[in-house]
Amino acid sequence: MDDLTNDEIILAGLGEVDGRRGRSSRMSRVRNAVKSEIGASRFRRHFLDRVHKLPRSLQQDLIRGKAQISDAPYYATAELKGTRSELIKLSTSEKLGETNIDNGKLNKDRYLTLSGIRLLFDKDSMEGCFTDPFPADLLNGEWELELNGQKVFEKQPIRKFFDGFYGYNTIKPFGLYILNNPKIIHPQTPIEFNVNLPSEVQGYLKVFLEGTSVYSF
Repeated sequence: MDDLTNDEIILAGLGEVDGRRGRSSRMSRVRNAVKSEIGASRFRRHFLDRVHKLPRSLQQDLIRGKAQISDAPYYATAELKGTRSELIKLSTSEKLGETNIDNGKLNKDRYLTLSGIRLLFDKDSMEGCFTDPFPADLLNGEWELELNGQKVFEKQPIRKFFDGFYGYNTIKPFGLYILNNPKIIHPQTPIEFNVNLPSEVQGYLKVFLEGTSVYSF
């Protein structure tokens, strides 16, 4: 992802505009200037809308060009076991191909604006392609996301990941659910992602936490 433009910094409320005269008209011009870019990038807009919630020191680093923003995703893979499976958990260390979330936490300097969650299924292998259709008992299950031990998404239908295949939002990527209420995840916050199923399903799931990551350098 490209660095923030000067116009985007002002739009996000990070920049200073000298003098009161013309401030309103300038802000209007700024909004119009970036309108098309923001409209074309929902995840970037989510970040801009919430950048004021980041620590002030990190906001200043963004203004000075001393902070980096980039596309995430973070991912984790797990075998389905019984009717409840934990895909992101504190006891799982980072391992190439399986997860880049070390012990269920982001790196100590990383902030994530979580804009979407993607869920994929493979019926045969942890190292599979993860392009298989969901069986009925998986589609009819639920998922939950916990941050620091508190449920921020609870009893969410797994079927929502596949709205695009049932006549709604057909242009979205396979298995992607875009959050109506994006969340900022702070560094070292414990993250847990679990699925609950009506009946046992054999196979493997891969979950992606997608959005915008930011950190100072």
